[in-house]
Amino acid sequence: MPLPPLPRPEHPDPYTVHTRRPIYDNPWIRVREDIVSHRSGAEQRRYSVVGFHKTACGVVALDEQDRVVLVGQWRYPLETYSWEIPEGGGEPGESPFDTLKRELAEEAGIEARVWEPLVFHHPSNSSTDEESFIMVATGLAEAPGQADDDEELHVHREPFTDCVRRVLSGEISDGLTVVALLALQARRSGLAEPMAPTLAERFFQRPQDHPSPGRARWKDIPR
Repeated sequence: MPLPPLPRPEHPDPYTVHTRRPIYDNPWIRVREDIVSHRSGAEQRRYSVVGFHKTACGVVALDEQDRVVLVGQWRYPLETYSWEIPEGGGEPGESPFDTLKRELAEEAGIEARVWEPLVFHHPSNSSTDEESFIMVATGLAEAPGQADDDEELHVHREPFTDCVRRVLSGEISDGLTVVALLALQARRSGLAEPMAPTLAERFFQRPQDHPSPGRARWKDIPR
C-alpha cells in the first residue's frame, strides 16, 4: 500500500515577490535576482536563483554480471577526477528517456533493451530549479556513439555492491550517481515505493509538456 503524503501547511509559500531581474544567461544556465519579503516581517532580501536550460539525466546501466557502467572524467569546477554513471543535459525537445539513450551511446558506446524509471530529485533546491531524472537500463549491447569534442572520457565496469561501498566511503561523490546507486540499493533491499504514475510519465515526456512551477516562472522574466 502506498504511503500517505507528508503533511503540508495550508499556505506553504511565505514570500512576496517585489521584483525579478535577469543577471546572466548562456546556453546552459541563467541567473536572476529577486527582491522578496517574508511574511514573518523580516526585511526585504535579495534571492539569487540559478535556472537550468537543460534537464539533468543519469542512467544506472547494469550488465549481466551486475556491473555498473561508470564514466570517468575531469570535473573542472571541482578540480578533481570523477567516476560517474553516464549522464548529461536533456535538450528542451527531448524526454529524459531520449536523452539517456543518446548519452549512453555517446559516453559509453552502449545501448540497452530494457529501461525503467528509478528516481526523481532536485539536486540543489536552495538556489537552483534543476530537476534530475534517473533510470535503470539492462540488456546492454554495443552501440555506435561519440562523445562531445570537449569531453575526454574513460569507461569502466564495477560490481554494483562495490559501487555502493565507494559511495559510502566518499570515493564516488557525483550527486546523480550517489542518489542513483543508493536508490537502487534501497529498491533491492525491499524498501521501494511505487512511483506515482504522473511522475513516471514525465520520464518519457518533453520538459515543456510538464514545466514545474519554478521552471515555468522564467517565461515571465524579460531577457
